[in-house]
Amino acid sequence: MFSFRRNTTIPNSAHAEQNKKAIAISPVAKITAFAVLIALAISAGVSYYVYQSEIVQEKNAQLDELTRQRAELTADNVRLWVTGLQTELEAFVEKPSVLSAITQDNNSTLPELIAMLKKSIDGINAIRMFRPGEADLDSEGNPPIRYAELDMIRGAERGEHIPPELTNIDNKWLLTFVLAVPSAESQNTSEDDAPLPPAGIAVLSFEASQLLETLKRNNEGKVKVVLQQKVNDGNAIDTLEAGAGGESSTAEEAIPDTWWAVKVEAAPLLRANTHVNQALILGILAVGTLLLVCIAILVGRLLGNKITSSGKSGSVTAGLAEMVVGGKKEGAMIDPLYQKKGILDIAIKEQDEKLLGLEDAQPKKSGASAADKVPAMSEKEASAVPDEIFRAYDIRGIAKTQITKELANKIGQAIGSEALDNNEHTIVVARDARIHSPELTEYLIRGILSSGCNIINIGTVPTPIMYFATETLEETRSGVMVTASHNPAEYNGFKIVINGICRAEEDIKAIRARILSRNMHEGKGTESRLDIVPDYIDTIFSDVALAGDVSIVLDAANGVTGLVAPRLFEELGCMVTPLFCDIDGNFPNHSPDPSIPQNLQPLIEKVKEVKADLGVAFDGDGDRLVVVTPKGEIIWPDRLLMLYAKDIVSRNPGADVVFDVKSTRHLVQTVTSYGGRPIMWKTGHSHMKSKVNETGALIGGEYSGHIFIKDRWYGFDDGMYAAARLIEVMTLQGQDLDEIMKEFPQSPSTPEIRVQVAEENKFNIIKTLVEEGDFGDARITTLDGIRADYQFGWGLVRASNTSSCLTMRFEADDEESLHQLKSIFVKELRKVDHTIQVEWD
Repeated sequence: MFSFRRNTTIPNSAHAEQNKKAIAISPVAKITAFAVLIALAISAGVSYYVYQSEIVQEKNAQLDELTRQRAELTADNVRLWVTGLQTELEAFVEKPSVLSAITQDNNSTLPELIAMLKKSIDGINAIRMFRPGEADLDSEGNPPIRYAELDMIRGAERGEHIPPELTNIDNKWLLTFVLAVPSAESQNTSEDDAPLPPAGIAVLSFEASQLLETLKRNNEGKVKVVLQQKVNDGNAIDTLEAGAGGESSTAEEAIPDTWWAVKVEAAPLLRANTHVNQALILGILAVGTLLLVCIAILVGRLLGNKITSSGKSGSVTAGLAEMVVGGKKEGAMIDPLYQKKGILDIAIKEQDEKLLGLEDAQPKKSGASAADKVPAMSEKEASAVPDEIFRAYDIRGIAKTQITKELANKIGQAIGSEALDNNEHTIVVARDARIHSPELTEYLIRGILSSGCNIINIGTVPTPIMYFATETLEETRSGVMVTASHNPAEYNGFKIVINGICRAEEDIKAIRARILSRNMHEGKGTESRLDIVPDYIDTIFSDVALAGDVSIVLDAANGVTGLVAPRLFEELGCMVTPLFCDIDGNFPNHSPDPSIPQNLQPLIEKVKEVKADLGVAFDGDGDRLVVVTPKGEIIWPDRLLMLYAKDIVSRNPGADVVFDVKSTRHLVQTVTSYGGRPIMWKTGHSHMKSKVNETGALIGGEYSGHIFIKDRWYGFDDGMYAAARLIEVMTLQGQDLDEIMKEFPQSPSTPEIRVQVAEENKFNIIKTLVEEGDFGDARITTLDGIRADYQFGWGLVRASNTSSCLTMRFEADDEESLHQLKSIFVKELRKVDHTIQVEWD
């Protein structure tokens, strides 16, 4: 501590005595102390950052790597054990004695065969053998033959490789192998010859104890291991379990040629195997702190001395020191005695004001954003983030060229950052069945996790199930779907929901802006997995009630709906005929767009062939539908909306019904007749969903097939739920669909007509047409493109938000009026661009 005596002359002797006794802290000491405090604060911040990044994060990264290694090693152990056992069993069924037991139906030799096998293989429980086609359900046998085992047997009879399965019998896990017993002829054929039917089938049941020991091998105390089984497209179930976890680090590894995967959760003992040289890091921090304090002391003394020497005869020092510490120019802490007499004269030189930052009394802004600190992308880097893929209501483009895995990573980090800024810390991620969706999903997930946002991965499901997850899960109201919806196979993209709102227009552009400006959060999120399909099916099952039997043909167009729709409608009690429900991301049968009439021809033929009550075609991700009647008539969604409006509005008078600009003019009259309020709005699932939410409408729909039902449901577009509500109405009315639809008016109309134009020109064409087009006495609507309504009909042209084309549609009282409408629009379009060619069907 330093003391100093004020040099101000005080006339009163008592005051002089007080002045002699007054002890104060020198400005040098105060400024030095202030500098040391700042140095310690900086050191504490740096230490905390270094501790988190160099010790905690490094240990977490090491733990994640060790956990991953445990998963890989365990999966490899299981694979080797299963392969070895499979090889022994194949050698066993090729023995002549086994062939003899099968061909001669000599069951008396089975005990000897079992005894022979038990000598070489531990844990065998039972053997049963069947001639081809003779196996049947037998739940009381040992081992029992249930549907699962019977399905394995049928596969083996067809010559398929049958992976082993774990089955739970009387609360005990048994391991079942099903192998074909080769005939004598097939044992003598070469690999090039066509396979011969087997002589029989052997079903072998084992205790699961040895498999459990394999899971435990080298893992005890280190990790919790769960063996998960997912047969074909069924639900994944947890079977055998060993050990205990406790740490947040998890990993999963599939086991090749099986239905299994191992899930591993780290235990504290595994964390103990992580190592960071903490002593060295902490030593460096201590030395750094000491050095920083020394520098602070030196700077404090130099600054204090400079200030002290700049006052009038030292009289400035006490007040100035207090002002430096107090951080303000007025109201300095001055000895009350001197303040009362008003004899302390404080003078601050101009250069000292600048030095101390006292020249500006206004507070300065602090805390620059990440975008201010990081340089924006170069023009070359920005070219890898093409503007044209950030469309009106999703991100969509050609996979691997416009939408690369690297861009998917950046989009993921931007979406994660956007969610965090909306106070959402978890995002649901799902994907469709396109061939590039798994890779794009992987890199999207990496990007989201790198923002610090967590992920719930619900796997390969239709888009409505992603929406369902955001509506029903407690953890989040945000989600991303990797899909290009109805576009051809080479396309892919992302549909985005943040905090319950489907992103559209400028919110989609904001994703690109984040990427270009590098305005991203950074962190380390966690990923979990969830099978939500059973909840989705159960929720619809509990909501929709059928009053009769319905036969339905489902055309999934080889899209992702094929995984869910047949199960859903079978659960509802329908007789289901699947059409193109096997998953194939190349869409070999037809493109996944049900709004194109030729894509519906196979469905029409199948409905007539099986005499079904209706046919339903879904698009690639399942949020749209188009319906076919028993007579093969296509019920376009705008007409279908009239049926939904009758059902819902008649029970809810005054309800709003939202429809898009492409929809039939008869909707207005129909909705009004049932006491509802018709609202026309922009095309696009995001626009429509927002309008439904904004107006509180109970039902909305687009001509393209998006149906939004908020009566008893959540209001998102869902082709499967819309179909379920349709068959409910059909069974309640007791009429077939052709009869039901006769009630609603219909005029000659065209399907949606696509006119190819350059992507960069389509919006300018519409803009010019709106400004300069001559449509006579028509009532013009320009909320989305230009729609001209005449007394005899209407026409529309708008720029597609999902592809490089203009879309047109017409409806009129008769065919002649329809032709007149087409002529008007083509004439006006060619005034804007004479190269436009329209191909009429």
